[in-house]
Amino acid sequence: MTKPTPNPHIADENLITDIATKHGNTSETPFSSLTSKTAVGQVLLLDYNSATLAVHDYHKEQVGGLARGMFLISGPSSSSEEASFVLMRVVGAKRLANQTTTDEVRLTAAQESIGQDIWSDRLTKWVANEIALGGVEARILGTLTWRGGTLLFAEDTANYYSARGAYVWKPTGSLLESVVNLSHRGNSLDLSGLKNHNKSDIRIPVAKTRFAAADSLETSDVHVPVKIDPTDLLKRRTVFFGMSRSGKSNAMKITAQAVYMLRKKYPDFRVGQLIFDPNGEYAQDNPQDGRGLHRIHELVNEDREGEIETYGRYRPPTDLQRKITKINFFGNPVPPSKRIDRNHVEKSLDQLIVGRDLIKERMSTETARFTCNFRDADLSIPTNLVDRSVAIRFHRAIVVHQVALAAAGFEAPPYPDITGLFSKELRNALRSSKNDMSDHVDKYRRAEKILSNSRPSWNQLNFAFEALHRFIRDRKSAYQSFEEEYSSKSGSGDDWADPRLKSILSIFDTPNGVRTFQDLRNQHSMETSSDYADDIVDDLKKGKLVIFDQSIGDPKLNRQAAERIMWRVFREQQKKFTSGQDLAPYKQHVLVYLEEAHNLLPRTGAKDILSTVWARAVKEGGKMNLGVVLATQAPSSVLPEILSETNNWFIAHLNSDNEAKVVERYWDFVDFIPQIRRVSEPGFIRLRTLSSGYTVPVQLDRFKLPDPPSESDANIEFSN
Repeated sequence: MTKPTPNPHIADENLITDIATKHGNTSETPFSSLTSKTAVGQVLLLDYNSATLAVHDYHKEQVGGLARGMFLISGPSSSSEEASFVLMRVVGAKRLANQTTTDEVRLTAAQESIGQDIWSDRLTKWVANEIALGGVEARILGTLTWRGGTLLFAEDTANYYSARGAYVWKPTGSLLESVVNLSHRGNSLDLSGLKNHNKSDIRIPVAKTRFAAADSLETSDVHVPVKIDPTDLLKRRTVFFGMSRSGKSNAMKITAQAVYMLRKKYPDFRVGQLIFDPNGEYAQDNPQDGRGLHRIHELVNEDREGEIETYGRYRPPTDLQRKITKINFFGNPVPPSKRIDRNHVEKSLDQLIVGRDLIKERMSTETARFTCNFRDADLSIPTNLVDRSVAIRFHRAIVVHQVALAAAGFEAPPYPDITGLFSKELRNALRSSKNDMSDHVDKYRRAEKILSNSRPSWNQLNFAFEALHRFIRDRKSAYQSFEEEYSSKSGSGDDWADPRLKSILSIFDTPNGVRTFQDLRNQHSMETSSDYADDIVDDLKKGKLVIFDQSIGDPKLNRQAAERIMWRVFREQQKKFTSGQDLAPYKQHVLVYLEEAHNLLPRTGAKDILSTVWARAVKEGGKMNLGVVLATQAPSSVLPEILSETNNWFIAHLNSDNEAKVVERYWDFVDFIPQIRRVSEPGFIRLRTLSSGYTVPVQLDRFKLPDPPSESDANIEFSN
């Protein structure tokens, strides 16, 4: 087969070097590597947005090929002109004006060579040389200049000439590394308060450039390290899009590691990170990663305490320090009714209220009147607990709720305290002779004996409250006469059995009532002394990496738990912002990661979607030092209002036109859609961060913690 013959119109190497170095006024600039060996052709047509390039096969071969998405640099045609370097990207082939003629030549040669030899071998040298010149379409990304020893980038061009050509080079090696790591903008964080501050030290290598899956990663001059600035994620929105097994989780781990490693250089720069882990791969060792992310503290040679916290429903053998995410559904004992302190009551019943919310969510689909009444009863703490009557009524309702828990099989305290909750008058009514006509008279009398005991057993109270529920509804009982007498003597005129008490007692209508929520027992523990949501907020304040393992449990309850935690985090950051607390650029940052984000984010078209905690955190979090990272297979599941404010993008393979179309609306991703749709290689992503002026295709490094801690420095290093 005939090899492409050299194009005679190639620039002299000295001329190109002169052009490349002139603007920097020095013999050594990032453009010094632009020589005849990296020249690929010339610009035929140019405007503000795109260019048509004339590229000869010989030069394609000399530079190792031109992949879609590859960067190119265009310069002036002579050293006498003002140096101007345009950065562009290959987006596809382009038919030239002579294409029809060359197509006819190919066809004729092919017809004559059928069954004999390759058609290109039949061409004369001058014809082959003519056909070898083809067109390439390129997207204009902006302008590169070298000024004062600094490489600068502008996202547009100031001018173009219709009748003036320009050389085109393929940047490789150090120049390519400078281009892909060029920091065009940043998060504007003033880190001068940090000891030994040096902004350039923050960027961390996470990948290598890769323009085509067919490229060998061994080619060092086009596969150069790509670094990210971890502070780009702070206060910002970040998305990881791609199908399952495309490398989203690996990318999440790489970025979480990069943010965590800020403390290696600056011990005072501690970012609180919270990862919702639906599959347990962050919080546990696993075959894919080996040592899990929960061991990352070893990279900074620190003990786990003070650095890492994991939460979950159980403790795996590789994570015995995990905190168990259970709630004490009974809460702590309520203070005596005669000395009510509302703050004390709130603290005592905090977990009970959380458990109550879980029960309401579990019973959300109930339709039976007796279960709906129990579910909808309001157990919020009254504001006027100093009123003894109000305090007693509230305490009574709490005890009835707790007895329902015990009846459902929840592990309970030794005994309930009902001192002062059931008056002598009520007990007299339960044993009154007026009950003799009722079918349940014996139950009422037994209930009276139970309620006369200040510390009955839970089973006894279960029986007593079932009887009390019947007593109140029984037209043949003494309740009506008791109630009339009680109301006449009451200063407020209220009934003894207020609507809240009646609603809660309704759960005892049948033995099946408590079975509607008894599957929540595995989320209950009497040993829990605090709400894990509050513990997580405290951990984040201390700059810890927190992993919330949700690999087991009911998906609906897991979503509810994640939302409850997120509200606590959001309100804590909001409180700091509104109260004027210290939100210095390097203090009190929180970064929240949502794996399988489509399971948590509000659906498009849902009611009040922008009032959900997820939407609010994304839209409002920046001003309160709260950043959010989303990972999903379905970009369409992310609200457009969120995507329009997203700063950092990691885009892997998407096999759906609908999902790809969502992505192509943003930044310059339209140039990569054919590759995103076609190439499914894991870790092959399109990367754009806040600091970048353009998207860079990369092969992301694989997350892997070294076994010996002493090797950590060789694997994770800050650039100099």
